[in-house]
Amino acid sequence: MQKVTVMAAEETSVTDYVELVGRLAADKSVNIQSRVSGFLRSTHFEDGQRVKEGDLLFTIEPDEYDAIYNQALAQIDVAQAKLDVAEKTFGRSKELLANNAVSREEYDQDQATVAEAQAQLKAANADAARVKLDVGYTKITSPITGRVDRALLDDGNYVTGGFVGGTHLTTVVSDQPIKAVVNIDENVRLRVMRRQREMGGDEFKEANTLADLKIPCYLQLQDENDFPHEGVLDYAEIKIDQQTGTSQLRGLFPNKDGLLKPGMFVRVKIPVSDPHDAILIHDTAVGTDQATNFVYVVNSENKVEHRTVTLGDRKGNQRVVLSGIKPNESVVVAGLQLIQPGMTVDPTPQAK
Repeated sequence: MQKVTVMAAEETSVTDYVELVGRLAADKSVNIQSRVSGFLRSTHFEDGQRVKEGDLLFTIEPDEYDAIYNQALAQIDVAQAKLDVAEKTFGRSKELLANNAVSREEYDQDQATVAEAQAQLKAANADAARVKLDVGYTKITSPITGRVDRALLDDGNYVTGGFVGGTHLTTVVSDQPIKAVVNIDENVRLRVMRRQREMGGDEFKEANTLADLKIPCYLQLQDENDFPHEGVLDYAEIKIDQQTGTSQLRGLFPNKDGLLKPGMFVRVKIPVSDPHDAILIHDTAVGTDQATNFVYVVNSENKVEHRTVTLGDRKGNQRVVLSGIKPNESVVVAGLQLIQPGMTVDPTPQAK
């Protein structure tokens, strides 16, 4: 009598998932440029080190900007002195006008001189404030907390400042948390959206953001067999690409140990159902006959029965069976090639 190994079909609670492929992306990435031109005096970080927001990264030679600032401060003193003289002259004109000792024209001229001196002082202060900004821009700090890339220029090189065409000095990347960006099929997206509406019932209302729903997602790296990194979905593209029928979906992961790096290829697992009862069988129990999946079941008389099955998701080394077998039926998991329907066999249960 042919010996076979069997395992009971197990009924348990499962959640259906969809697996998608994508890439990791930094939560924030900033290209560091200088706002002012000058020679690079010093670099204040080691290539690749972690930095905090506000940490000093580079110093541009400040001497010229300090001199211009001091000159601007001197112009303030000049303008203030002119205003003092103008106000004193105007004060005397007021007294003389009251005694008809000065013409109205001279009075108006002295008043206009005061207004002009006030405007010149205001302009000098504004110019000094602008130059002070340039002095501050000679110290380039990190705008975010993250990890800084290598310095692209050595100290002593000339740096071109400005918002357009400025010298790129380095990049700071924030990867805690980190984003996983995947493309999701329209059909899968509809499944998720319809399920949300079913759960909400008559009270359903769209959330302000996807993150508000706190939908979990799980991430797998290339050298991992499971999905050990847990995050939450935080963004879904608002439109569907007409050419591909897909849209972008993004998950956010803590990345406290820094293992996840921008640009890595990843797989992301996203739930598309609530937990529900399902029948699980071992993957090795499934045979294929052309386009049909089947299993062999050993009945109470130890005879082999051929069952066509409809399979669902894969759960590790097990498969969800949507139809074809019942809970606790003995399914052959080893020796399928040696048996055929109707045979009497000697089944040996396999430990789980």
